[in-house]
Amino acid sequence: MTDGAVRAWFASDGAIARRLTGYESRDEQVELAVAIERALHDREHLCAEAGTGVGKSFAYLLPAVLQATEHVGDGPVVVSTRTIALQEQLERKDLPFLHSVMPQEWSSVTVVGRNHYLCLRRMHLARREADVLFDIGDRIAQLERIVAWSSETHDGLRMELAEPVDHEVWDEVKAEHGNCLHRACKHYDACAYQRSRRRLESAQILVVNHALYMADVALRMAGAKYLPDHRVVVFDEAHHLERVATESLGLRLTLGTVLWHLRRLHPRRARRSLLAEHGTRRAIQLVDDLREIAAGFFALLEERIAAVGGRAVDLGDAPIDDPLSHFLGELVEELGSCASRIVDVDARMELQARSRGLAALAHVVGSLCRPGDGSLVRWIEPDRKSPVLRSAPVEVSAALREWVFTPERSCVLLSATLGPGNDPEFAWTRSQLGIDDARTLRLGSPFDYSRNVEVEFAEAMPDPQREADAFLRECKRRVREAVLENGGRALVLCTSWKFVHALADALRPTLELEDIPLLVQGEAPLRNLLEAKRERPTSVLIGTESLWEGIDVRGDALTLLVLTRFPFAQPDHPLTRARHRAIEARGGNPFVEQSLPEAVLKFRQGFGRLIRSHEDRGRVLVLDPRTRTRRYGRAFLDALPPGACGDDVVV
Repeated sequence: MTDGAVRAWFASDGAIARRLTGYESRDEQVELAVAIERALHDREHLCAEAGTGVGKSFAYLLPAVLQATEHVGDGPVVVSTRTIALQEQLERKDLPFLHSVMPQEWSSVTVVGRNHYLCLRRMHLARREADVLFDIGDRIAQLERIVAWSSETHDGLRMELAEPVDHEVWDEVKAEHGNCLHRACKHYDACAYQRSRRRLESAQILVVNHALYMADVALRMAGAKYLPDHRVVVFDEAHHLERVATESLGLRLTLGTVLWHLRRLHPRRARRSLLAEHGTRRAIQLVDDLREIAAGFFALLEERIAAVGGRAVDLGDAPIDDPLSHFLGELVEELGSCASRIVDVDARMELQARSRGLAALAHVVGSLCRPGDGSLVRWIEPDRKSPVLRSAPVEVSAALREWVFTPERSCVLLSATLGPGNDPEFAWTRSQLGIDDARTLRLGSPFDYSRNVEVEFAEAMPDPQREADAFLRECKRRVREAVLENGGRALVLCTSWKFVHALADALRPTLELEDIPLLVQGEAPLRNLLEAKRERPTSVLIGTESLWEGIDVRGDALTLLVLTRFPFAQPDHPLTRARHRAIEARGGNPFVEQSLPEAVLKFRQGFGRLIRSHEDRGRVLVLDPRTRTRRYGRAFLDALPPGACGDDVVV
């Protein structure tokens, strides 16, 4: 397809405009669509940054559909988004619209993990043994709701349930790897999961999320796969890829995970359970013993965290004393003996599946407790409930270069903030992901920042590193003044939970007197906080980490954005230190090559929370003084959208 043909789709009198009320042709959207079509046609990678308001979804979906329908032999086109919610938006809104305007014949399917699907065989087994599985009457009622819903649902996805059910209930009815009879199951034709797999094999467009895509990469590295082979993939919100890959290619262990596996066999003090019905006294005793062993194991990890003041603990090359793996192995052997004596096929499969889960758990425990080969970093992470034992690759670029960004594949990476602002070729982003060669495109936003935004860099602020206490005191005063002057309607972004709580405690009395609601991250689920922010526009929302990106509050509910401090990663975190050591080992500068680009990228994302539409207006207050006092401070200023910093900015 020619550039002109692509442009015609997006023209003011084109097919999209004729069917979409209020559509306005945007030059940035057209240029993005053309660049994507060229990259896919020429089998090249494309890294493209398109600011908020460009209309990225149609710009990549239309070329993706054209590619999939014109090159059927290449397999499906995979579109990967950041979250399941974004997948649903594409599947329920954007793709159906393109179906209505495009003459090509094509189909799409949203792909989620197997555990999201209902298993009819397991559901009927759970209903038969409900009094064994559930010791709370309400959970039996939840199971009955699932049974009633199963006759109505087509997709069989947990997210479609009208009322949520407890994890303990869904665990007994969900589809599971290794616990499936496939074609031998009498429910095979009606199985929502198997039906989705059949659709997946024939669809031209697969809509996945980054976590699922990277899980497929991990499976392929181990000789398996979840997604069909494909030669084209589009990553939306691609700035998340490095983090998601790091998590997917690493390991994670919590006390809750261990107890979950044990509880599925025999809940504490239960009279009836899967093991009580089909196991042995020794198996039940091993489960009880493992609970105590696991509690002791994680208590020791907690002590190590406490010994360093509550920070993450780098395990280095030191092994961890591991009593868990041995006893898990003993339990797996005992369960194998128990399963061999069970006549009922369904009950035997349940026990065998849970035994395989324990064997996999034992492997994870052993891997985390043993020193690695230097390519992995292991650490103990503090958490509100219990410590987390983790490992991650020091770098993911080599794995992604081999398994994702190959010469045979065309990959499109899109984001409103794909990299630091002063890197037109996205060299830093490409080096993080292992992309050797790629076309690049950087488009601005259609928003007029010179008219819509007033940016102020606060004067006379203490240094946040050298005078941390004084900086916090002054932040409390400046934030209080700014919020009151603005009548609330604010988002305050911090870089630590300690800072969030300190600011919240300082603001609460004053805001209560002014009848301005205070919403604090961590005091309620994030979704609830965002709903409250929109419902009560004068409210003030304070948070950290996840609030710096991905949230969308439009209009009068947000007219003041406060960025308290530049969002540098914790320099003493084990993963950060390991990556800095790797950079130093090859003669590089960790601050210039890692810390600064990461912080500038996140700063750009935080800034982007204010203006989400043409109608939005507001003020950004930056309290960190290092724009003026550090040579690197200019990098943050240069990263802002063109026109955002006018002559009236105080710097």
